[in-house]
Amino acid sequence: MKLDITYPTVERRRLQRKKLLHIVRWPVLFAALICPVVNLVTGGAAWSIIVLMVLYMLWTLVLSPDLVEYNRISQFIKTIVCTCILLTLIDVFLAPGWAIEVVPIVCFTGLAVAGILFFTDLERQKQNMLPMLLLILFAIAGSVIGLSLWHEESRWALAVMGVFAICLLFACMISLGSEFLRELKRRFHTK
Repeated sequence: MKLDITYPTVERRRLQRKKLLHIVRWPVLFAALICPVVNLVTGGAAWSIIVLMVLYMLWTLVLSPDLVEYNRISQFIKTIVCTCILLTLIDVFLAPGWAIEVVPIVCFTGLAVAGILFFTDLERQKQNMLPMLLLILFAIAGSVIGLSLWHEESRWALAVMGVFAICLLFACMISLGSEFLRELKRRFHTK
């Protein structure tokens, strides 16, 4: 018996993308190495940390996105989380004082859009519940920590983000019903 093993042909587009990634990889790595060195030599604020975060975002969101969790909710939530981290880094290292109001607004907007993406196609998107659930938990934890540590008058953004995250969590639980626990068991199955 003769076996004829055939492999699918590689698309031209994928080959071009692979070549592009191979070419772009070296300038990105060079920039990632040279920016901290230049920052240390010149002194001043730690702007190289922001540059490294932007390079990470460029690489993981645009040039080489995830292959396993490549769906609209996961990629959007990854963008929101990276943006919140970038805004926090800018606040900590370059211009302090504004991120406590801006990051919760960005996170709230991300929760709202993720909720819309989730509930508009509930049957297909319930399999993508885990990234949204992690963003909800991230928002609740950020709200609780921020409200307990930040004692200024402008805490409304943290409170609104936390309340909206809790409401979105309850909306997910109510709309999915018993499937909510079933989906959680599927995601954390250890056998």
